[in-house]
Amino acid sequence: MGEPAQKGDSDGRFEFGENWSHFVSVLDEHRIAQAQRSLKQAIETETLNGKSFLDIGSGSVLFSLAARRLGARVHYFDYDPQSVACTTEPKRRYFPDDGNWTVEEGSALDTKYFESLEQFDTFTLGVYFRGVLHHTGTMYPAFENAHLPVAPGGLLVIAIYNDQGGRSVVWKRIKKLYNGLPQHLKLPFALLVVMLWELRLLVYLVLTLRPQHYVRE
Repeated sequence: MGEPAQKGDSDGRFEFGENWSHFVSVLDEHRIAQAQRSLKQAIETETLNGKSFLDIGSGSVLFSLAARRLGARVHYFDYDPQSVACTTEPKRRYFPDDGNWTVEEGSALDTKYFESLEQFDTFTLGVYFRGVLHHTGTMYPAFENAHLPVAPGGLLVIAIYNDQGGRSVVWKRIKKLYNGLPQHLKLPFALLVVMLWELRLLVYLVLTLRPQHYVRE
């Protein structure tokens, strides 16, 4: 099980698993089918039979589950124990006692952990392509580690958020502030941010004479 390459990188990390646990409770065949279609489109194949698949930080477990259903031998790891638990539950539900799907804790910043892994044919980063490695706080070293277990001729799929300039800077500061707050202040802060964001949108639509678009937006 991997430890962060730099201890300081673990400070203030958001515990995504707490959020994903709610999603796992409503996981159904429709969502799984959508994930399978998305994965097949991303890697341009209809089946993963005979292939190995490494999933870093699956969170919602959809990509790991989709890959396994497409026939791949799947290995998944995540830094957050709660996210690992989120993957363990669907594995128990859909592939109990399956030796072709392994789940464990590990860090994307731990080079030794990556070097200990076998090489994989298909390699995916992210959950529904919403990004993973930029959440480590040291994205480029994580990228360097990510290529290590890709087999010759294998596929490395990377997905991160687009850089939106000033908006990205604002949200980075908001998230950093949120993670540094005491637990009892996090929910009020999140509600305040949402309210201000919605008010900003409403004011913009009123000024542009399109208040009726608020509900649509």
